[in-house]
Amino acid sequence: MKKKSLLIFFFVTGIIFSQQNNSKNKLLVKNLSFAELDKKINNSNLNLYEKKAYSDLYYKKAKESGDIYKISDAMYCKALIHAGKPSQLKYADSIISLTKDKPNFIYPARGYMLRANYFQMKLNLNQALKNVLIAKKFSKSSGNFEQNLLIKRYIGLIKIELGRAEEALPLFLENLDYFKNKPDKTLDVVFIKWVLSDIYIRLNKVDTALSYINNELLTLSDTNPYYPYFVMYKGICLYLKGDFVHSKHYIEKAIDLIKKTDDSLNLAICYYYKGENIFKTEKSTKKATLYFEMVDSILVKKKQYSCDIRDNYIRLIEIAKSNKNDKKQLYYLNRLIEIDNYFKANNIILTRNISKSYDTPNLLIEKENLIKQIKAENNFFSMITFSLILGLGFSFFYIIKVKKRNRIFKKRFSELMETPTLEKLDNLNELNEIKKNHEEKEKTIDLPIEMVNEILKKLHEFETNKKYLLPNLKQTDLAKQFDSNSTYLSKIINFYKGKNFSQYINDMRIDYAINKLKKDKKFRKYTIKAISEEVGFNNSESFAKAFYNNTGLQPSYFIKKIEE
Repeated sequence: MKKKSLLIFFFVTGIIFSQQNNSKNKLLVKNLSFAELDKKINNSNLNLYEKKAYSDLYYKKAKESGDIYKISDAMYCKALIHAGKPSQLKYADSIISLTKDKPNFIYPARGYMLRANYFQMKLNLNQALKNVLIAKKFSKSSGNFEQNLLIKRYIGLIKIELGRAEEALPLFLENLDYFKNKPDKTLDVVFIKWVLSDIYIRLNKVDTALSYINNELLTLSDTNPYYPYFVMYKGICLYLKGDFVHSKHYIEKAIDLIKKTDDSLNLAICYYYKGENIFKTEKSTKKATLYFEMVDSILVKKKQYSCDIRDNYIRLIEIAKSNKNDKKQLYYLNRLIEIDNYFKANNIILTRNISKSYDTPNLLIEKENLIKQIKAENNFFSMITFSLILGLGFSFFYIIKVKKRNRIFKKRFSELMETPTLEKLDNLNELNEIKKNHEEKEKTIDLPIEMVNEILKKLHEFETNKKYLLPNLKQTDLAKQFDSNSTYLSKIINFYKGKNFSQYINDMRIDYAINKLKKDKKFRKYTIKAISEEVGFNNSESFAKAFYNNTGLQPSYFIKKIEE
């Protein structure tokens, strides 16, 4: 239950605030000193472009001074501006290389913290923890007590993410004990209490968490960056205490507040608890499912994982099972396995409650199906092995067949990449050329030429405006839009396009998908399901079938080859 972007924000600002800048250098770069530039860069009212400009000035001035620590300060500022990007890691490594053999009060600990921050943003928690522990060693040897506390705080955040909240608790209590007596560290104290609330919730000490939350809500203004999260946590605590009605009120309030931020993960958590409150109070599975599916949509889009909403997938699996929807059941089971693989890769400890949920009867059928599938695959390979022993000739024939098929696929792919996908009737010249032939074809199609011309013109506009990408497109609906009827429209499409309505629409959608996959790297990162919805198909199966009929290739193969 942590806001990742805010976590990073606090990590950044916390360490900036801990900087002890004793430089009295009055050399000016465009009339600004180091101290003035530092103040500009850390001004929250400036936009990113302005911050970059000031950081460039800072770096240029630092290079001219030859002071390795000023150069490190400049690279640190640049790293923060490029947080989460490869350049952040590059600046961090440069800082470490520059100061490792000449450590001071701040460096190279700060460089390792930048590395830790980068890996945390990339969900590589083990690497994050490794680097932050190195930072701790340097910070401790330099005697920078306040920086060491901030490092402990970051270690605590990683431990929470790894499922070790009990180990994080003393680290944050130590931070609270120190910072609560510092008037200039009010925001630090609010942050620490926020995390302590989170820890106590994880340790099933809901009343203790509520005491922190209620005390802060009495004093915090609604403009405080942490206010929405204390509201959210109160809603979660009330849910855990079984007060679903009041929980719903606080969760909905938190949703309204968090929507104004760029915090998709905590918004997803709020949607999960809103779905749960509806599920518990209104007994409306359909209405609750809307929010559970919104959670999945956010996590897929942002490619984020959290054990805090792992139960969202268990709930969706239960609902899909009760609705006898095997496809959705399998999809959500796969999502659950995907999240568990992330937990396993980061050695995240699942709580007893989560482990219990995983082994509930609602999931046993899915697990049994997976076991059966694995056994079936093992039997299949056993049969293949036995067949190979009996006849090497069959094996040789099979290998040749596979190689031939792969050659065909590669040839189809090459042809597809070399041949531009053209929009149908993309200019009026083509439309006019077809019109010239209408008089000869009129007798064959047995429709008035005026009607044919009018419908062809509307089809041209339909294609040009890419309205074929609209989902659930029906021939009857399109005919109504054209002020015609389904029979006439069908005849014209069959005669002039050489295909039926469904094939006509699908072919244009596939052409659009191919063209976008070629040009748009981001689009290629979408799931097949997301791509199919983007181009108007109702599901990934119908998209894959249409794609194969059009190209002779599976969409996954086509995307993989482009990436290669």
